[in-house]
Amino acid sequence: MKLVIFGAGGFIGSNLVDHLIADRTHTVVGMDIADDKLEGIEGPNFTFVKGDVRKSDRLVEELVRDSDVVVDLVAYANPSIYVDTPLDVFELNFLQNLKIVDLCVAHGKRLFQYSTSEVYGKPAGDAYVEDASDLILGPISKQRWIYACSKQLLERIIHAHGLRGDLVHTIVRPFNFVGPRFDYLVPAGATGGPRVFAHFMSALLTGGPMYLVDGGEQHRAFTHIQDCNEAFTILLESPEAKNEIFNIGNPETDISIFDLAALMKDIYRELTGKEADNELRVISGEEFYGSGYEDMDRVAPDISKLSALGWEPKRDLRTTFRDAIAFHLDPKVRASISG
Repeated sequence: MKLVIFGAGGFIGSNLVDHLIADRTHTVVGMDIADDKLEGIEGPNFTFVKGDVRKSDRLVEELVRDSDVVVDLVAYANPSIYVDTPLDVFELNFLQNLKIVDLCVAHGKRLFQYSTSEVYGKPAGDAYVEDASDLILGPISKQRWIYACSKQLLERIIHAHGLRGDLVHTIVRPFNFVGPRFDYLVPAGATGGPRVFAHFMSALLTGGPMYLVDGGEQHRAFTHIQDCNEAFTILLESPEAKNEIFNIGNPETDISIFDLAALMKDIYRELTGKEADNELRVISGEEFYGSGYEDMDRVAPDISKLSALGWEPKRDLRTTFRDAIAFHLDPKVRASISG
């Protein structure tokens, strides 16, 4: 098959490209505004197209038209942006993605839409179940929910097209993917920005504080990016995956953010031989991200639906974070680890 991946230059996209082109089964075209994470990823079955989907309507339509499968990874995934510029989040995560959905309908292409585990919102039950759990979001005054709301609305429209019979789709709900090429790190001591790994890793490298938002009591379940790639392959090849929603996560890795800080310090010590004596500093969510932020505990995903297709996560919590931390260490340390 010929796949086009929008957002191929990001953390998930670059790892997915690397995974897909390795066995040369498929032809992959990737589009993004930058390709630095794709450095060293090359092969006769991969082509990179540099461009911004927001400014390249004709190019995007050509790429969709000439593909068999469209993989849409385009999104802002940064809580600070949800709070500071919620309209930008809505315009990219919903309106721009809706254009890609419409193109898939017009040209009869199968769509893989990467959504988010945040669509579940606040916990209601012991696990998040794709086709059963209620989606419970916070008040309008907490504008951080515009991210989850935009993703949820897009899912509902994709589902409606499936019901009408004019779109074949698979929706993926990622649960805290972690691994090599992870997003980007933040300046030492910075607040706001991307997810917890970026802050904790930056602190380990610089000796800065490890901020515990609202005390770090929130729980998250993390998933190794390679487990996610293997799940994608199964979904791509399974007829049962068409017009369905799937959690991709690892319920066995559930951990509090407080305990995650200790785990990352321990792994850093193991890999470098250096003590990680970073201060653990408690900070409120609104102080860290800004007014309009809201956080909550989360339960782990139910993955029985995907497991029924033959997938199980293989990498445990320590391996997941060991691989991610190693990627950001000195190249010599990284080489000795991979060797």
